Amino acid sequence: MAVATAAALLAALGGALWLVSRRFVGSRAQRRHGNGDPGLMHGKTVLITGANSGLGRATAAELLRLGARVIMGCRDRARAEEAAGQLRRELAQAAEPAPDAGGAGELVVKELDLASLRSVRAFCHELLQEEPRLDVLINNAGIFQCPYMKTEDGFEMQFGVNHLGHFLLTHLLLGLLKSSAPSRIVVVSSKLYKYGDINFEDLNSEQSYNKSFCYSRSKLANILFTRELARRLEGTNVTVNVLHPGIVRTNLGRHIHIPLLARPLFNLVSWAFFKSPLEGAQTSIYLASSPEVEGVSGRYFGDCKEEELLPKAMDESVARKLWDISEVMVGILK
Repeated sequence: MAVATAAALLAALGGALWLVSRRFVGSRAQRRHGNGDPGLMHGKTVLITGANSGLGRATAAELLRLGARVIMGCRDRARAEEAAGQLRRELAQAAEPAPDAGGAGELVVKELDLASLRSVRAFCHELLQEEPRLDVLINNAGIFQCPYMKTEDGFEMQFGVNHLGHFLLTHLLLGLLKSSAPSRIVVVSSKLYKYGDINFEDLNSEQSYNKSFCYSRSKLANILFTRELARRLEGTNVTVNVLHPGIVRTNLGRHIHIPLLARPLFNLVSWAFFKSPLEGAQTSIYLASSPEVEGVSGRYFGDCKEEELLPKAMDESVARKLWDISEVMVGILK
């Protein structure tokens, strides 16, 4: 019994050490694009939705380090101001920039509720009055597998926030992006798009609702939107690409119930196998800033490299129909 117990303990210790080594190696690999020229984004303005936590916060921190002027578009202004204060303190404590790097960028907080088309319009109206240029738009905010709820405008929450809110936001800012060209749009999707389908007969999930399926549908919509937008932007010098960040430790899963007794195991598994927010943000940072993707548009990326899509995510007729219906849903067309 003692021998068996010792063997089990050794096996557990060995497994833990292996996991630690994998996390260390993975972290170094994932951050290979996160150590760029500190002045790479100097003079550029970047808008990030949902930038007060998780992937958005990590993306904002790195683009600030690269010299960008970052606008945080967030639903909860108080939480956004708190996050912005933390980011400013972190930047102040960081090492001094290299000579002529231009220094760290500026941080601006603005209120944006993607579950309200009224809020999206008010946000864009204010931004267009105050900002002379917009070099990068990162559609990052999202809601994940929530109970059935509706947005202010009566849309199913996941489809309304993840797709329709960003659809209107992008539409209203396209003129500024075009006048600031070369400029970029970055859309955060998910590998879970593979489990979704676009049901034009029930986009609002009023006939039936499955929170997992509806999340996947919204992420498939992100990809179809990106590909159709890329087609429409040909020749404008505005590019748009979509990405999946992988499985990341963020508060996106706040609506998922994990039994109390299972939480320690879940926390261990998430630490061992999930990416940190900074690791998960690397592809967003890469698509927003890297010279390697200058002029690249309409592509799907993961881990800072292009990946293939399933045929349903490349269906041009579905993408065009979804675009047309989305225009009506958000009030662009009557």
